[in-house]
Amino acid sequence: MQKDVYSKKITSEEEQKRFVLILKDRLSFFPLDGKAFRLIHNGQPKKARVESYPCTCRGPDQPHSHYFVRTPGLRAGDRVIIQRDVKGAPRYFLQVKHHPRRA
Repeated sequence: MQKDVYSKKITSEEEQKRFVLILKDRLSFFPLDGKAFRLIHNGQPKKARVESYPCTCRGPDQPHSHYFVRTPGLRAGDRVIIQRDVKGAPRYFLQVKHHPRRA
């Protein structure tokens, strides 16, 4: 996987909750500690940040957190591609490839 790109297919949970889940092994791709960054989609910059919520989906003896970035307007089956600006600015470009049956 390219280190300057985060890509994933949107699930129905992500569509309903209006966010993109960030896989734990890819957290370092984004600014940490809730630091705001610009997420640019179709030329429109929006303020974004990595947020989290506690979860026990693996059972009550394995509590953990899920991380996400709020991103309304996505649909299950869409593929999101987030590319980090390699020039060092805390900004990211969001591209959405709509699922053919949902477009």
